[in-house]
Amino acid sequence: MASSSIIYGVYPPKTSVSGNKRLRVQLQIWLPMLACAMVFAVESTSYFGGEHTDAPLRRVAESICGSGVDANWYVIHHLIRKTGHFMGYGLFSLVCFRGFWTAFQNMVSRLQRRLLAHALAILATFLVAGADEIHQCFVPNRYGQFSDVLLDTAGALAMGLVLFRVMAALEPCESAQIASKESVIVEAAA
Repeated sequence: MASSSIIYGVYPPKTSVSGNKRLRVQLQIWLPMLACAMVFAVESTSYFGGEHTDAPLRRVAESICGSGVDANWYVIHHLIRKTGHFMGYGLFSLVCFRGFWTAFQNMVSRLQRRLLAHALAILATFLVAGADEIHQCFVPNRYGQFSDVLLDTAGALAMGLVLFRVMAALEPCESAQIASKESVIVEAAA
């Protein structure tokens, strides 16, 4: 009897609830990243090629700016599409950062954790952007360009730099909050 309580006390039996909770946590971490990648896969189809986005984007631009966009529409359409690349993959990088930041929450150094999460987020963005452009090489009205991979990665770098700076700026505030909570706990204990 005594030995069984020691065994179960040290090694509590695993229940399916903890497994379900672990699965739920993992889905919360990585499902947004997968959802973004699926959006990129859908946008890489022939239905989202330049000739299919031309008319709808032109109507939106004309409703905002008037008919003056017709003279420079080719350049405007190109800039809209490239800005979409930059911003879309920049946001994807932030989603990846969130996943890696959460996954590495047990790392000792906060700076090390932040650097690793940023590096992996940028790497993941580069790999997904590369896979997207390779996929477009096999779609009839699309063509893959390495310059788009570089643009996507630049979006990831830009968003990562902004986030890095914001987190560095907020870190002293978080340290002050933690210190004030600790002093309240010490005063309450005394």
